[in-house]
Order: sequence, then C-alpha cells, then structure tokens
Amino acid sequence: MRTYVASIGGKAVMAFRAEDKDQARSIVDDDEGGMRSDLKALVGTDGTPLWDGKSAIEPREATAAQHAEWEQARDRAITDGEIDLDAGNDPDEWNVYLTSASSSQAMQG
Repeated sequence: MRTYVASIGGKAVMAFRAEDKDQARSIVDDDEGGMRSDLKALVGTDGTPLWDGKSAIEPREATAAQHAEWEQARDRAITDGEIDLDAGNDPDEWNVYLTSASSSQAMQG
C-alpha cells in the first residue's frame, strides 16, 4: 500500500491509502464511495464544503511529509481506540484530512 492525496483545485485535502495509482483513481472517482460524500459534508475554515460536488478530485502520490502526517494520525487513532485492531479494523482504511475542517480530521473510510 502507498499513501496518496486527493487534491481539489491544486490543494491536497485528504491523505488515503491505495495499492497503486489505478486504485487511487478508482477511490476518488467512486460516486458511491464515502470519500466524495465526506468531502461534501466537511467544511473548511471559510465555512464552505471542502468539495463543491463538481470540481475535479485528483489523486497523486503523497509527499514524505503528507505520508508522515497520515502515519501519525493513524498511530494516534490506534492508541485512542478509534482503530481497533482486535476487532479487525484495517489501519490502511484510515483517511486523514489535511485541511482545517469543522468535523473530525481523520476517519475510517
């Protein structure tokens, strides 16, 4: 698995895990998936949704710093019990929002 980011308007808004670039593209393009609905529901510091429902969401491989941010959030979620390894939760399904949003910054996808 590799860490990717979803970018909207050139701004990285979420780090997530995928096997490869094709899977990353499938995740961001999935109309039935949770990513799109989450991005429409979460709002940035300006009070608008992170995604307007129309703009392109582009996946790209995460930078080292973005990957480190994803790892730190994942590790914190395991420590806090938000990811329960004993219950079979997959830590690679953890998504980390890279912008200030008024809802949870990380969530299991």
